[in-house]
Amino acid sequence: MRIVVVGGVAAGTKAASRAKRVAPDSEVVIYQSEPDISISECGMPYFLSGIIEGRERLVARTPEKFRENGIEVKVRHGVEKVDADAKKLVIRNLESDATFEDSYDRLIIATGAKAVVPPIPGSGLDGVFKLRFLTDADAIERYIGEKEPKNAVVVGGGYIGLEMAEALTERGMGVSLIEAGKEIAPTHGPEVARIVNAHLEEKGVRIYEGNPVEGMEMACEGGDDGCVHVVEFGEARIEASLVIVAIGVKPEVELAKEAGVELGETGAIKTDKFMRTNLADVWAAGDCAETTNYITGEAAWVPLGDTANQMGRVAGTNAAKGENGLAFPGVLGTGIFKAFDLGVGKTGLSEAEANEAGYETLCASVEARNRAGYFPGSAEVFLKMISDKNSGRILGVEAVGASVDKLVDVSATAIWGGLTVGEVVNLDLAYAPPFGPTLSPVIQAATVLSGKSLRSG
Repeated sequence: MRIVVVGGVAAGTKAASRAKRVAPDSEVVIYQSEPDISISECGMPYFLSGIIEGRERLVARTPEKFRENGIEVKVRHGVEKVDADAKKLVIRNLESDATFEDSYDRLIIATGAKAVVPPIPGSGLDGVFKLRFLTDADAIERYIGEKEPKNAVVVGGGYIGLEMAEALTERGMGVSLIEAGKEIAPTHGPEVARIVNAHLEEKGVRIYEGNPVEGMEMACEGGDDGCVHVVEFGEARIEASLVIVAIGVKPEVELAKEAGVELGETGAIKTDKFMRTNLADVWAAGDCAETTNYITGEAAWVPLGDTANQMGRVAGTNAAKGENGLAFPGVLGTGIFKAFDLGVGKTGLSEAEANEAGYETLCASVEARNRAGYFPGSAEVFLKMISDKNSGRILGVEAVGASVDKLVDVSATAIWGGLTVGEVVNLDLAYAPPFGPTLSPVIQAATVLSGKSLRSG
């Protein structure tokens, strides 16, 4: 049996490894257009900031390591066509430009997502970059070394944009962040966005919200060097010798679509809970694949590394067995990022998302500390909890401050288990002054909501 995986990184490599483990006598091959097969994309901003020294630290496994485990890896090979009826592939060697055919018994599509780069005038100038793969990080690092830019502009106020604002500030640049929407951190509520905004400005990042970028150009005094020098938005023009476009990603589905794979309402590949597509013997996983929201049951597309890894495990297992074995239950969209001294996390639905989904919500916000107030190093934490007014079930939590990862993880576990605010009030969580206040902010917020539920009832 020959199992072919199109795409590497998180979902593809996990699927391949799992398939080989489940069916050790099978042939497993991965085709990947990028030169690095298994990387930590989430670590790239920290490589560019200088916190992580050496790109090799971000390479999780090399092709040689996969081959030692019986998995054939073909990097710099792009799959150009899938013939699902004949179970054949057309592959191009991106080094030699030669094409050849391969066949499969079972296929896993893990083509991931691609960065969105809008058709902004000047976006093709030198010094304008996206950040999706390690090769992008390499190009940015080379440019910084050669040009020594003093002023940087980050376009987009989401996870990557905020992480890059910090990274470039750490490299000594003056940083401006331009967000087309009303607020940065758009997946979070306005309370969290305001806290993050204020903190970034304290760190020297200039933030411009409600301003789509309209153009980039070379300044006259800069000469015709082909490099970006100015970014325009609204009626403003600011200097920029480096631009990072981080307005988001979209699923890479063209190959699948042309092969006849059905797409879902999110624009990603539609799969069932076993990660099967509509085509026989074809599975999909990772950032190219659609799943369901665990709370609402609606279609969801959540391009996160841990989610891709989990999807890959399911797809690889089922492809190896050729049957519906493992099921992927859906996602809460749990995520966290670092913005200078702040951790910013979220799980489940925001207030706006819950209302849009048809829930009648109750919300509670608490300002607490990450450890006992009298303990050295105690820092502020903001936490917002959203619940369903009728059932008391927790729908979502947002947190910003110090040590918020454990607050988000506790909340994600509570939501996954379908706990109500009344049940969370009595959770038996660890306490000692160096690690938290007497009552966790999660319990504090649930207590407030429990009181609101009694009054509203």
